[in-house]
Amino acid sequence: MSLKMRMTELECADPIGLGSFWGAVLETAVGPGVEGVRIAPDGDVGFSLYLVEQRDAERPRSRSRLWLNPVDGKLEEEVVRLTGLGATLVDRYWTNASAGLEVVVFADPEGNEFCVESSDQEVAEALRRFEDESDDLDGLGPERPETRAVIRIDTL
Repeated sequence: MSLKMRMTELECADPIGLGSFWGAVLETAVGPGVEGVRIAPDGDVGFSLYLVEQRDAERPRSRSRLWLNPVDGKLEEEVVRLTGLGATLVDRYWTNASAGLEVVVFADPEGNEFCVESSDQEVAEALRRFEDESDDLDGLGPERPETRAVIRIDTL
């Protein structure tokens, strides 16, 4: 016997409103659920997100995070798109600074955190460049801070 992941559930104050946000993020329709709304990017055959009204105000919300990554394009394009949809940027960190690969942590309009990693396209490009012995890797990785010292001399 084996298990298959079907969905993840988030409790929230406004499932319909938050469903609109997540439908836009995942670029898919939002459908009705038994107790809330269901967002199923791959239809009935794939993993889905289920939003339900918070059941017990006394119980703290789960600290679970959704992890997403774009298939193509650049992570920075997703940062612009998601903040435009109402996500709040919480943090950014490098998963592989030498390759310029990173993760951006966001919060949805109700404060649920989620992470978006560098795109599959960016990961493939970084791997290709590392494998290419003639590539000097210029521009790959984070921008390096200015290394020149600035000396200020005040004259009287």
